[in-house]
Amino acid sequence: MLIGERHFVDYWQSTLDEVAALQTSPVRRIEIPLRSNELSTAWGFSFNGIGDYPLFAYYLLPKGSGPFTPLFQAPGYGSVVAIPAWERRDRFAVMALCHRGQRLSDDNYKAAYPGLLTEGLPENDIYKWREVVADCIRAIDVLLDQPEINPGNLAISGSDLAFQSAALRDGVKVLLTSGQILFADWEDYSARTTDVYPQQEFNDFRRSNPQQWEEAERTLGLFDLVKFAPNITANTLLAVGGLSDTLTASITDAINAEVTVLPPTEYSALDHIAQENWLAEAAGETKHPGPFLPR
Repeated sequence: MLIGERHFVDYWQSTLDEVAALQTSPVRRIEIPLRSNELSTAWGFSFNGIGDYPLFAYYLLPKGSGPFTPLFQAPGYGSVVAIPAWERRDRFAVMALCHRGQRLSDDNYKAAYPGLLTEGLPENDIYKWREVVADCIRAIDVLLDQPEINPGNLAISGSDLAFQSAALRDGVKVLLTSGQILFADWEDYSARTTDVYPQQEFNDFRRSNPQQWEEAERTLGLFDLVKFAPNITANTLLAVGGLSDTLTASITDAINAEVTVLPPTEYSALDHIAQENWLAEAAGETKHPGPFLPR
């Protein structure tokens, strides 16, 4: 059961109900030999999201008999989704979704960058990010239906979409939240204190549509990570930069599980190794075998 204000709960429960109605809809799975290697076999999944929108996802399955730990790799903010990294695909059954509007899921609609963050505002029922979140929930359901995985050990990685998905889907055991955050204290952190994109999209909308901004604020508030946090029950790593100490504390204090905070350093390679090692250990998998320097 979702936790939060009535409007927040009703909004997201109706979205979850739309996704649940797709549970028996067909899923097509085709091997992609060009993307397979000695570590894993690559598959392409085709299935529909809400509104009968056609979606594509990569699925990388390790060699061996399994069952494997399922890892949902939530898409980032950009037009192209990459094949999962090699240190993931040899130990996890990884699904990397291309949400609606991203390449390979853009036959019916092509998302604009910049532009996606404000598409559909100010109305909450047509705000495009709601459909994007729903695409993630649908992909997680497809991942958990695969016969090679251990559905009781679901892990999720990514930024806003990973956090939002982990809050909306029951049974998530591990959550790695990293990278750029867009919907945490979006009014101040994501908009007023920045002049760079993609957060600048909020400012663009505010300047262009001043009469609609109050309603847009209410809609964007439905996506604030602080409101999602009480619904997180997964062992969580918060490895994001740019958030104030107060905001970080608001998120971590609200999460109903163990939380580790690991702020990024200036050494991105070491940050990557530390995050991947945490993810593997938290999911009960072997750590990255490559070079590692203690932090």
